[in-house]
Amino acid sequence: MGSTNSKEENAPLARRDGTPGKRVNVVVCSCSVSNNVEGLISQIKDDMSDVVANVRFETLPYNIIDMDTFEFNGIDVLLLCHSIENRRFSLTNVTDALYDGFLPKARMHLGKSKIGVIAHDFPTYELTPDRIESRMESFRHAQETTFNHSSLVLIGGQFSHHPIELQRDQINKLKWFFHKAANPPMLESFRICLFRFCRCCFCSCRYG
Repeated sequence: MGSTNSKEENAPLARRDGTPGKRVNVVVCSCSVSNNVEGLISQIKDDMSDVVANVRFETLPYNIIDMDTFEFNGIDVLLLCHSIENRRFSLTNVTDALYDGFLPKARMHLGKSKIGVIAHDFPTYELTPDRIESRMESFRHAQETTFNHSSLVLIGGQFSHHPIELQRDQINKLKWFFHKAANPPMLESFRICLFRFCRCCFCSCRYG
């Protein structure tokens, strides 16, 4: 990925009258321990407080079969961090993929605009713009479910401490993702409200 950003991603994240825009509450989730993404969480808290009100970590079940037990209630924005050192580069559509069921379910509960995915712990030599671009192209074609159900997909290095290994344009994309997640498309918001209403009615009829 090069360093070119859209005008939108470089725009000030505030309303026209200068007042701050709406902020989101972010859940960073991973099958790894929280220390593995501590640097990322710190950077979000320190550098993105204008778009993020709160960020916390939640552990994902380690086994694929237990992914269905993850509870989405109370989550505003979900940032899935997948360490390739911990579970290989197998997110969706490939052997031993972890999130073939999880990401569609997350989209159903939250909406695509509120789901981001970062595959990290790639070695430093893999993090040049040309290599990232090439890796992202193969990622997009081989694991398309990841892209179909999330509005942000990135590749990075280590996230355990400062400085985290994301390029500046990637950090800008992450911040812009949070900004856009605060203002999801109207149709998506309506669909999520309808889904939650139907789910609530189903549970009331089933257990009431």
